[in-house]
Amino acid sequence: MTPNAPVASLSNPPKTAEQLFLGVLVIQPSPFCNINCDYCYLPNRTSSRRMEFSVLEQTMARVFESGLAGPPFVLLWHAGEPLAVPVSWYEQAFEIINRFPGAKEKVMHSFQTNGTLIDDRWCEFIKKHDVSIGLSIDGPEFIHDRHRKTRSGAGTHAKAMRGAAKLKEAGIDFGVVSVISDFSLDYPDEIYEYFRDLGIEGVGFNIEEVEGINAESSFDQVDPATAESRVRRFLERVFARNKGDGFPLRIREFENARENILAPELNRAPDGRYYNLEVDPLAMLNVDCFGNFSTFSPELLGQATETYGSFTFGNVAANQFFEATGVESFQQVLADIESGNRKCAQSCPYWEHCGGASPSNKYYENGTFDSAETRHCRCMIQMPLDIVLADLEERLGVSYGEPPRHAA
Repeated sequence: MTPNAPVASLSNPPKTAEQLFLGVLVIQPSPFCNINCDYCYLPNRTSSRRMEFSVLEQTMARVFESGLAGPPFVLLWHAGEPLAVPVSWYEQAFEIINRFPGAKEKVMHSFQTNGTLIDDRWCEFIKKHDVSIGLSIDGPEFIHDRHRKTRSGAGTHAKAMRGAAKLKEAGIDFGVVSVISDFSLDYPDEIYEYFRDLGIEGVGFNIEEVEGINAESSFDQVDPATAESRVRRFLERVFARNKGDGFPLRIREFENARENILAPELNRAPDGRYYNLEVDPLAMLNVDCFGNFSTFSPELLGQATETYGSFTFGNVAANQFFEATGVESFQQVLADIESGNRKCAQSCPYWEHCGGASPSNKYYENGTFDSAETRHCRCMIQMPLDIVLADLEERLGVSYGEPPRHAA
């Protein structure tokens, strides 16, 4: 398929390359991780395989020849611990990337790291290249070390805090992603106070998910309704504490909810839909260390699935990204995602503020992309919207009513 050929879509008109753009490119420099979190979805975390520079160069060539690199896009080094690959590798990798015309202006590098390997040399590299960085920290030591351990069973909190201290000493701002487990839900005050006092840009909460090789979440140990009511109480308490302190902490879920309510146009595609990178073909490209690639949710890349095979649509050595849209496995995935999104549009009053739940959550929670809401969207999209909406109505003395239903 040529770059100008239309991408089939069941609920939207066909799009050409001129109507598509890349939002996030996920590159796996290596599947290896130096720690062993018990809720991690990634397989092969003991493999020290490293992406060859020829594969990286071919990946970037495919990106820039596709016409998808319109506005600046995020290059997220992920799907393993990115800092387990040495600085020297990235120095050569960045040099390769910057050979492409316009790359310095279009590519915004980002690391999501466990923080345990950050040292002075990493800080120098991060500052030199203006890399955005996020740390994965679950909260105070007694919470963090419950799940985020080394392979020998030791906690990793102290090392992560040393990394955070290095970033602060170097004047590098960073945010945090925190995984909320069933255990965490009993400690909203401790978690809030910890992040409030950490001096960070902000925090995003992810509930522990059933995803990839993590076949069971700690939330599955109790009745689903009970688990979700506890999540709601946790979020309500964190919001109340933050509000009581004058909102010193930016919390991703509440910030997104407030923006969706007060300035929904900021998250809209040109055709008026909520722009969801994970459901738009080629808006998010995911490339593993071998050059295999997929689109849609990055958590699915290379995962073995009963319905969709290994969830790989091509390899950069042999295929252009647009060629992937013509293969049978892509068409089946797209058809099921589109069908599932129509179900969301018909049944969910939050559709206008979401654009469809994450396909990976749909697959692993419901067994198929052709389904509607998930626990993840109820907890991470719907609950924050409810909490922020109730607060706005109370403060402004108005009623926004139920989120509008979308006409499918």
